[in-house]
Amino acid sequence: MNDTLLKRPAIPPMLFFALFCTLFSVIFNYTLSIMASPYIVADLGGSNTIATYTVSFFALGNALGIPLGRPLFTRMGAAKSLFIALLLFAFFSWSCAIAPNYPFFNAARFLQGFVSGPFYAIGFHLFTTLQPQEKKEKFTSITLTIFTIGPVIGACWGGWIAYEWDWRWVFYMNIPLLLLLAFYLRYRLAGLDKQPVEKFPFDKVGYLFYFIGVFSLGFAVITGQELDWFRSPLTTSLIVLGTPALLFFILWELNHPHPLLNLQLLKRTTLYFSLFTLAILFSAYFGMVILLSLWLKLWANYTPDWIAALMGIMALTGLLPLLIVHKRLQSVDNRLFLAISIILLIISCFHTMVFNVQIDLERIIVSRLFAGLGLAFFLAPLFRLSFYRLQEEQMLHVLSLFQVTRALSSGLGACVYDVIWQRRQIFYHDRLGSSLTANSAQTEEFFLKAKEVGLEGNFANAQLEYYLQRQATALALDDCFYLMAWILIGLLLSFAFTFFAKKRSFITST
Repeated sequence: MNDTLLKRPAIPPMLFFALFCTLFSVIFNYTLSIMASPYIVADLGGSNTIATYTVSFFALGNALGIPLGRPLFTRMGAAKSLFIALLLFAFFSWSCAIAPNYPFFNAARFLQGFVSGPFYAIGFHLFTTLQPQEKKEKFTSITLTIFTIGPVIGACWGGWIAYEWDWRWVFYMNIPLLLLLAFYLRYRLAGLDKQPVEKFPFDKVGYLFYFIGVFSLGFAVITGQELDWFRSPLTTSLIVLGTPALLFFILWELNHPHPLLNLQLLKRTTLYFSLFTLAILFSAYFGMVILLSLWLKLWANYTPDWIAALMGIMALTGLLPLLIVHKRLQSVDNRLFLAISIILLIISCFHTMVFNVQIDLERIIVSRLFAGLGLAFFLAPLFRLSFYRLQEEQMLHVLSLFQVTRALSSGLGACVYDVIWQRRQIFYHDRLGSSLTANSAQTEEFFLKAKEVGLEGNFANAQLEYYLQRQATALALDDCFYLMAWILIGLLLSFAFTFFAKKRSFITST
């Protein structure tokens, strides 16, 4: 690492902003299509039951691309690697915009996530190379806000553009920004690649089995509900292929001298604890964003403008980490902030759980406010715990584990909660519908009232089915948040086991 670069007083503001935007663009694109998905599936062919594919396939590709970051910049140089990755990101954004059908669109989303995976390692390398040590805490606080507010802003922006103009412009508008970032960073970092960087050995065998295992199992989880799980030969084949591949990868990495993902580091109590907590919280976070966005749009008849305003409350409160002075927290047990965060998320879940088809703005605002406050407090402590007392050569290994965990838990967690929501809708639809027979008092009463307002025959039947589905959807949403709340309660109770570890490890920062 170049000593001259290390002694710079501060990274130029425009360069810092450009690198910040590069990382933000990845997280922003995670949920960019979720509120626009009803328009996308209507145009490309599909249904709202597979709307989460646009998020889950991006996250799956992202998780597969993350381990390539360090091998790329140690061979090609950080500036050149970032330049190529940004160009490819722009190209696949264009591919999403011109997609002729839904499978093509999801393939482009997968490749979008894949080529943006190396951004994390390259960005971390550039920030640590260019940024003076005394600015590290401020940089960490600012960067962590990307992971909490980015998905909400992305979902709101995508929905608003799709509603006001056309969903394809959601991706067309990505392209100028990505090209501008690519050429600006290439120009500003032109001399950086001339500095010698120790080449990182690339574990080709490990990556092959990592790709096969994660892709196969991830694809099976994402598409399993639509393909009917083990009744589908494709899903069965993917699980049979992916399970041994992933097990082989784990055993291979535990015994490899230069592992792709250093799983030996999971022996550290603080790292294991932080990654486990990260997976639970990010799956719940993305579940909240996606379920509420879809429900408000499809069944509560809220326009994307209103949804963006309501979800934006969660994003704004997620900015609180910027107000927290890192040095003041070094003497405080990180579990305290994690516990506060989880309690706030639990309150938000239980408050959301009592929603019904007659909701009002106040109820949504209160629940989003609690969720935003919860999000504001959990990521910084987890980040500090993950990087507790690490040697410099271990930091990129932990960053890869951290980002892979976050990517998989975000995409697959959102998919799993959506599957639960769909299955509970079917359950309530059948249960409530079983009492609506031709001769039941409820049905007769409904048809009498419908006749009074001019609804008869098939029109009245269609309206009854709509009300039935709407009620089933609301009850299913309650169940999802009820489950989410109890999972978070279980996570909170699991904190008791951490007291068997050394308390000091949960207090100090990196």
